[in-house]
Amino acid sequence: MYKSLLKPALAAVALGIAAPALAATYNLSGDWSDASNPNGAWSYGPSLSHYAQPVTPNALNAAATNGYWGAGADFFAAPFMLKATLNGASVSGYNNGDFLAGDVVVHGPNDGSTVEIDWTAPTAGVISVTSSVWYAHSPVVRSEDVAAFLNNTSLATATVTNVITRSNALTLYNGVGLNVAAGDILSFRFSKSAGQQFGSLSGISALVDFTPRAVAVVPEPATWAMMLLGFGLVGRGLRRRSRGVAVLA
Repeated sequence: MYKSLLKPALAAVALGIAAPALAATYNLSGDWSDASNPNGAWSYGPSLSHYAQPVTPNALNAAATNGYWGAGADFFAAPFMLKATLNGASVSGYNNGDFLAGDVVVHGPNDGSTVEIDWTAPTAGVISVTSSVWYAHSPVVRSEDVAAFLNNTSLATATVTNVITRSNALTLYNGVGLNVAAGDILSFRFSKSAGQQFGSLSGISALVDFTPRAVAVVPEPATWAMMLLGFGLVGRGLRRRSRGVAVLA
């Protein structure tokens, strides 16, 4: 009998503790979506639309068979970003130092503004970040600035030029133990370097290891009442059981 009385009490206790969320690793390339924006914790923008593979002649079209997120319907409208579907060596004018199939590449705006890839914390927790960037635009000689921010706090900056290839990519930001609240935003921002007429293509690799914090939930008054009633019933049941055992003895 006392077991049946114990169930409501245990249920009430369970209501007072939030189930811990699971740790997760977010991989920019592995998580990439050509269908959704935002895409889970990731978002691409701001204000970018998804376009199919361009038909306006441009060598880069060959690496965008799944389309891209951009400001216009071809690669002459910047900014844009895509997950390459071919190795650079298979694209006229490019090489494997620019990108490999599966790499994310971003062309910054030509007007001096920024475009960004954001990761948003799903709950409160701790993150570790590993990220690198490189120049992915060997047909032209330009440079691009890339910065990492947590909300509006700068974490790191890097400038990629045509001598920074995929094989000697720059570390953008590697950090461990960053505390985040639900909704905090880790941003990777791209803009043309000072003195440049146009933006350029940069490759980026980014991993975010996320460990959530379990949060205790304070029970509401009705839950407290249920808990007290449950424990009272359990105590009463145990006392009756003890008296019964004593009589039998």
